[in-house]
Formats: sequence, C-alpha cells, structure tokens
Amino acid sequence: MLTYIGGVTALIVPDNPRSLVRDADPYEPVLNRLTEEFAVHYGPVILPARRRRPQDKAQVENGVQVVERWILERLRHRQFFSVAEADAAIAA
Repeated sequence: MLTYIGGVTALIVPDNPRSLVRDADPYEPVLNRLTEEFAVHYGPVILPARRRRPQDKAQVENGVQVVERWILERLRHRQFFSVAEADAAIAA
C-alpha cells in the first residue's frame, strides 16, 4: 500500500484489531511489537480507533468511500478482463 500511494501518511488509524494492538486502552493503546517496529521504520503515528466507538471510524470510512466513487466514476464505462488490467487503469 505504501508503495502504491508513493509514501507514508503522517497518521494511520487502524480499526483496533487484536493483531495490531496488545493493550486496547482507550487513552493510550499499546501496539504489538511488529506494529511498533513498522511505525519506527516508516515514521507514521499509529493511533488505533477506540473500542466500541464507531464515530472514530466514520471519517476514515467516508474518505475511502469518496476515493472509491471517484475511481468508479471514471472507469464505469470500461470493461476489464483481469485484475492487472484494472489496476493499471486505476494507477493511470
């Protein structure tokens, strides 16, 4: 993903999955070792969404929806026969 977008975002907001967060404290979540190493290597701030707080995810999901609609709007009249062909059209 980071290669595709051409860099690292300043903030990553994961959905607070157990595979990324060791202690899901609402104020100071503790990331697991691999997630912490990822953050140290690439430099983003990783701030998991709070448990049972769907309002934290709404902005992220809305951003994904806007980008998805933008891409689909431009490609809606085209037909693709492979995932690689679709990926190439999206990248263009």
